[in-house]
Amino acid sequence: MPSSIPSGLQAINYHERTKHHLHRFARSAGTMDWDNQPAPFRTYAGARKILLPLAGADPVLPYPDLFQPETAEPSPLALTSLALMMELSMGLSAWKAAGGQRWSLRMNPSSGNLHPTEAHLIAIGLKGIDDGIYHYHPLEHALEERAHIPPRQAGALAPHLGAPFLLVALSSIYWREAWKYGERAFRYCQHDVGHALAALRLAARLLNWRLIRMAAADEDISAALGFDRILWPPHEEEVPALIAAVLPANAPRSIEAFPIEAARILKTLDIKGRPSRLSRAHRRWDVINETAAACRQPRPQTTASALEGETPSAFPIAEPEAGAAAVIRQRRSAVAFDPGRVLPQAAFLGMLERVLPRAACPPFDVEFEEPRISLVLFVHRIQDLTPGLYAFIRHPQHLEELRRASATAFAWEPPLRDVPLYLLEPGDVRAEAIDLSCRQEIGGFSAFSLGMLARFEPEVCDTPWIYRHLFWEAGLIGQILYLEAEARGVRGTGIGCFFDDLVHERLGLQGRSWQSLYHFTVGFPVEDSRLQTLPPYFHLDLNRWGEPSLHNG
Repeated sequence: MPSSIPSGLQAINYHERTKHHLHRFARSAGTMDWDNQPAPFRTYAGARKILLPLAGADPVLPYPDLFQPETAEPSPLALTSLALMMELSMGLSAWKAAGGQRWSLRMNPSSGNLHPTEAHLIAIGLKGIDDGIYHYHPLEHALEERAHIPPRQAGALAPHLGAPFLLVALSSIYWREAWKYGERAFRYCQHDVGHALAALRLAARLLNWRLIRMAAADEDISAALGFDRILWPPHEEEVPALIAAVLPANAPRSIEAFPIEAARILKTLDIKGRPSRLSRAHRRWDVINETAAACRQPRPQTTASALEGETPSAFPIAEPEAGAAAVIRQRRSAVAFDPGRVLPQAAFLGMLERVLPRAACPPFDVEFEEPRISLVLFVHRIQDLTPGLYAFIRHPQHLEELRRASATAFAWEPPLRDVPLYLLEPGDVRAEAIDLSCRQEIGGFSAFSLGMLARFEPEVCDTPWIYRHLFWEAGLIGQILYLEAEARGVRGTGIGCFFDDLVHERLGLQGRSWQSLYHFTVGFPVEDSRLQTLPPYFHLDLNRWGEPSLHNG
């Protein structure tokens, strides 16, 4: 039965309901039902499988250039290039083993390593692959053909999408996160979409491709991918998140909205494959589905808006000397930090500079709205920087808005010239950072930790689907921080568990005009010597490599 609550209010009520409090966490199962832990990989039984080649050699691109506009000749739109983009964004990065257990890690991080995000592709005219709709299977580094696009439909799509063309769509399986995190899972699924979107954009940059998020209604993405014609296992349906166009950097700019006509043509295709069941039993979390329905993206009235207007200017930083692909491959989440080491100021400032949004630079050129997030930092051990509470302003408008909204006692002193970093209050904030991060030591044993503050209530009330986008923006920032930490010899970790309103109280924030959506911490990792690291695709038959088979499975 449809809710009578306005959609924006439904999203805000969900956000309030799923906050962690000092003496009460957001509702979850409360125990880990290991027998029902969702399978980490979905497959489509009966779908033709196309094994993708693994990269023999990575593209040669210096790490700093990863965040600059494309200048070199783009790779051709072909199966081999597509395989590399998927490997370096949604593929496996390693296996870990200990105590008789083994688990995989991926290029894109996920809350609890549960990976609710699935990737689907729509390809026409790519060399080495039939026109069709495909699901990417990261365990096997393979495509599963969910629909063949006959020449007649391919020709009908060309006027709307061009030819050749490649689209990538992301979806979420809420159950994968809800199994562990209960009602708060909807938040984490949106974080993961942002991480995956950034990972895809940066992998495309390695190939000198652009990736542009297209304005699209959820119902049109669902129709195009056949989600509305699939018999999903109960409680395990895939919910569309976004769709993006992948195109060579020297190609004419494509349309920025996903055409309804294209969705109607794709809706006529026969969908193949039966989605695998992930758990034998489930617990219902109705509030997640209700909030997802309230935040559904309608058909756009206008095309997706690019990042425009005044954005912060970059300040000089020292760039790390590393290869872009190598940094992407080594990204990990730290589980513990050495509390005695000091991070060089140049490394700290480099990380901050990288998260400033610039319209022409990846990954913020994926056609997002204007930035809604600035950062509050708990600085612990940064060379030549006073420990304390700081704000880092990612958009000029945020400065006065946050000053008015936060505690009047804050100093707002800029310690460095031309850097939008402001000391709010000096002092040792390590214990606070630990307490606010659900008492996790990684919040205070690091060199610094931070919270991502988003302009919230007015935005979400007026445009409920912006609630999802806020978490996507936070995920984009988080992915950059992960890579920046690796490139500068340290390590980062995303923190989804924090005491929401205690963070707001610490900052003197009243009401819901600003909300903290995601926390992050960076420091010198302490490695667990008990863990064994294995290559990402050691489990595959090495004889399969060479030319991928297009007709197996």
